[in-house]
Amino acid sequence: MGCNSMTGFGSVVKHGQRSAVRVEVRCVNHRFAEFNLRMPRELFALEEETRNVIGRYVARGRVDLFVSLESNETGERHISVDWILLDALMAVEAEAAEKYGVTRAMDESLRRALAYPGVLEQVRSVNTGSTDEQVLAAVDQACQELASMRAREGQRIAQALLHKVEVLAEVTARISARSPAVVVAYRERLRERIRELVHEFDENRWLSEVALFAERIDIDEELLRIDSHLQEARAVLQAGSPVGRRLDFLTQELHREVNTIGSKSQDSLISQAVVEAKTIIEQFREQVQNLE
Repeated sequence: MGCNSMTGFGSVVKHGQRSAVRVEVRCVNHRFAEFNLRMPRELFALEEETRNVIGRYVARGRVDLFVSLESNETGERHISVDWILLDALMAVEAEAAEKYGVTRAMDESLRRALAYPGVLEQVRSVNTGSTDEQVLAAVDQACQELASMRAREGQRIAQALLHKVEVLAEVTARISARSPAVVVAYRERLRERIRELVHEFDENRWLSEVALFAERIDIDEELLRIDSHLQEARAVLQAGSPVGRRLDFLTQELHREVNTIGSKSQDSLISQAVVEAKTIIEQFREQVQNLE
């Protein structure tokens, strides 16, 4: 199983004997699964089943699905009149004319009222003959296209993230290799400093100070946890979707451990490596936001 991107698009037109169903589905990043449906009123009864179809393909992301029906037949056209709105408009105009003493021809008032938005609407009476199965099949096919696109993009992102994991492992390996040398360098600096300040060299005190320093800057635990997190990231990416939330958690943990190493650092080379590691983790985090 591969990783899925949270972004994708699918579109399909499914033709029936007397009608065609057009479906478009889009998905973008979102913390949770959110499905927004736009479909004709006559298909509202299929909303729950449509959501179930989408849920088989999308575990995380904001999905916008559009369904339209297109008749293959020519239907009778007629004009629909909103009589309630028209009556209200005519009454208001008559009342205003009486109040202000304005005399206007009725036909002029009527034409103006009929031109008011919403009073007249052109309607074509058609029997689409679309079955529930035809609509749901079109939704399923569009979601399959969406899933294919998300899978392709998700695979590319997963490969990029695995590369980031290996680069970060290489940086932490450099930190690990450098860490013992920091204690050795401090030990020699301290020896010289003590000899400069006192006439008699106290080896026990020197060793004690070195031991305290080594304990204070020890980063073995942090490096061990980073290695564990990187191993887990590899396993998660290889296991496949959904992975976004787990990787987001691992990113936070990696950032915490690297920050701790930075706060303990007494060496410029380690400090430089910490900055490099933080940059890689931030790039990792940004790409994780695109995965389901």
